[in-house]
Amino acid sequence: MSYLKFDQLWEEVLKVLTELLSELTVVKYFGGSRALRVEGSTLVVELAEGQQNGKQIEGLFGNFISAALERAGGEEVTQVVFCEKPVPVAQQVVEQARYEVADAGEETLMETLTFDRFVEGPSNQFALAMARMVAQKPGDKQNGTNPLFMYGPTGVGKTHLLHAIGNMAKELRPSLRVLYVTSERLTNEYMQQWRGDEQTKARAIEAFQRKYRKEPNILLVDDIQYLSRSEGLQNEFFSIFNDLKEAGRQIVMTSDRAPTEIPNIMDRLVSRFQSGISTNVDIPGYETRYNILELKLREYPGVTLSREVMEFIARRVRSSVRALEGALSTTVRYAQTVALGREQTVTVEALEKSVLKQYLMNEEAIVQLTSRDIIEKVCRYYDVVPARVFGEGREREVALPRQLAMFLCRKMTSDSLPEIGKLFNRKHSTVSHACTTVQALYKNGDNQTVTALKAILTDLGLPISALN
Repeated sequence: MSYLKFDQLWEEVLKVLTELLSELTVVKYFGGSRALRVEGSTLVVELAEGQQNGKQIEGLFGNFISAALERAGGEEVTQVVFCEKPVPVAQQVVEQARYEVADAGEETLMETLTFDRFVEGPSNQFALAMARMVAQKPGDKQNGTNPLFMYGPTGVGKTHLLHAIGNMAKELRPSLRVLYVTSERLTNEYMQQWRGDEQTKARAIEAFQRKYRKEPNILLVDDIQYLSRSEGLQNEFFSIFNDLKEAGRQIVMTSDRAPTEIPNIMDRLVSRFQSGISTNVDIPGYETRYNILELKLREYPGVTLSREVMEFIARRVRSSVRALEGALSTTVRYAQTVALGREQTVTVEALEKSVLKQYLMNEEAIVQLTSRDIIEKVCRYYDVVPARVFGEGREREVALPRQLAMFLCRKMTSDSLPEIGKLFNRKHSTVSHACTTVQALYKNGDNQTVTALKAILTDLGLPISALN
């Protein structure tokens, strides 16, 4: 590919992403980005100053970016990597080497996610207290916090607490071996064991078992619910859990649901997950949301927002901490680029009618959405009557919309699995299985699933990014 074309390729990718996600999402996460160069089959893209970490964006939108690349005609380019500023090729080699070392077992904690930057409130008090206790005394057999299992909806701070535990533990005892891993990465590393010749496989198995069973003093696993995809990995994690627990080493896990609500998980693993402390982390209330905004605003030196503006954002953005931070970031960018240096200042009216208009519409739709609303839109999309979705039929033309409706009810409302199950005349385990199935299809970029979800959410007045 000619170096004159890489910037055009990225522009085409952004156009496709706007179709797959939404203009608001693309502006929020990719606004100000620019293609720097092509290295082999990799397109290097520089993010705007102050934008999210590139790895986080790849984690959120990796499958969509791959699909957009293919549709944009980047035959010779198969992946995109992000950086905060242009990085010399020689330095990239060093960074890649560091990444490979991290994959081999180095902890990959985010230093900014500490207890000092976590805002306490009624929705997370107990989880925070247990997390601090674990960080101070990991693996302690007297306090009963091994394992610590934290669960709750997306974007409420579970991952923050996970990193905070690791950061404090390392600060108190630098010699501790702290290993943070997502269940997705754990799955990928587990699958690597079965590739190559017998000698390669043997080395991979030995390295995997050493990394997870013997080395860590603290093992932090994010999104443990995805273990449900692999029975083999569940058996392996059962052994990992037992070896670490018997050695007095700490295990901390997060999930989007309680241990008993995770579908297709072995009973013996559920009992292990429940053998310590299980605690819920929920959506924060108004006062906590306001305190979060105050803390986050300190990260933007030179930017001042009135109390009226802060109260407005805290009152209107209620769905998650992640959404709250996004609304604040958007407001700050407006203050820096439009209001700064002029008589015009950031006002509630400007936010409501322009800056955060689409954002607030999405918020209101999420907060006010009911399972009945979702079922109606799903049935309209698939052209089936609700009675058939609630019925016993298992034909594909009924089963597929039923699973999609269950998934959206779980994702977009506060209804519990038993409540959704009752609505559909099903057991809550059936709802769990449906959610896992659709989630996997969506995350893997299945075209039929993504198309259906986007159309249904659009009908509900929401972008597909509301699922992230």
